[in-house]
Amino acid sequence: MSGQDRDYLNTKVNPILERMVSALLETHPQEPAAFMIAWLQREFPPHTQPSPQVHSKAQDSQGSDQSEDDEDEEVSPTRKAKQNQRKGVSSEAYGRWNRKEDFVPRVIEKTPDQRGRILDKIGKAFMFSGLDPSEKEVVVKAMEERHIAVGQNVITQGEDGSELFVVDSGELACTKIFEKGGQSRFLKDYHSGESFGELALLYNAPRAATITAKTPAVLWVLDRSCFNNIVKDSAVRRRERYEEFLKKVPILGDMDPYERSQLADVLKPVVIEAGEYIIREGEVGDMFYIIEEGQAKATKVLRPGQAPEEVKAYTSGDYFGELALLRGEPRAANVIAATVLKCVTLDRHTFKRMLGPLEDIMGRNASKYPGLIKD
Repeated sequence: MSGQDRDYLNTKVNPILERMVSALLETHPQEPAAFMIAWLQREFPPHTQPSPQVHSKAQDSQGSDQSEDDEDEEVSPTRKAKQNQRKGVSSEAYGRWNRKEDFVPRVIEKTPDQRGRILDKIGKAFMFSGLDPSEKEVVVKAMEERHIAVGQNVITQGEDGSELFVVDSGELACTKIFEKGGQSRFLKDYHSGESFGELALLYNAPRAATITAKTPAVLWVLDRSCFNNIVKDSAVRRRERYEEFLKKVPILGDMDPYERSQLADVLKPVVIEAGEYIIREGEVGDMFYIIEEGQAKATKVLRPGQAPEEVKAYTSGDYFGELALLRGEPRAANVIAATVLKCVTLDRHTFKRMLGPLEDIMGRNASKYPGLIKD
């Protein structure tokens, strides 16, 4: 291998391969070839430049003159189509094989009450937050109502999946086996307004966890076709943005990919203007914050009767507000936006539901855990 070839591989090819292999190891898709094709299309979308054609040697030597031999050597549209075909779930993975103009959504009749319940639930669910009104209407018409008995598995880890679920009512437990032959570990409960089952549809991977009904439950079920054509694009963009951000948060650096995806689903963005108080000392806390962009500072009254003093600075990847939620006590300090601040948040209810995985993560990352403001 020449030095020029080696430089080309090291500077142009290897960085792409390393990123793609990292994505494969995180996701473990059942169809790795389809996943890699989809990943490349997503990371490096094709430009509008025309595809190169196959030319004969005669054409190369004769400029623009074209012979019958040239026509024989060009790839026909029919042949191109056959070359682009994929079989099974691979063809559903991503991109140009799922053309929206060919999509005909199913329509399941709904009562006004059912329509209202669906709209209420998808209005709360991360997965549907990027849809416009017309897209939401397609989703509402396509959803099927399903009743689940206590103890029934809605999805089972390792199985193939073709449906997304939105909880209308009831409570369901999410459990996962992290090592082959290991014991099942509880991750979280699902309640009204939450969705699950999208990972298998997003990545054509087996079900990543098992979801079991703890109480009688009513679910709204969306089929793969409607999900692929209406919901997937906006969901992928938002989830990937938050997952990439969460990877950079030191306390969450060792988070399991499934845990990270679940956390990404429940984050809510908020923008705070410079100088605005985000948290006030002594108030009851009901929100946990992670800084996405910008800086903030914490101040606290250290000497009775004197003004608060700055005790900590925050920047991208830092978090605050967890002490009041963990302890159930008033806020221990003020937190003020030093610049325009973009944060993602968890409310008290969601924070408590995610607390099990988060406590494990904090334990695994004890050495990375930044100094906290103590009372």
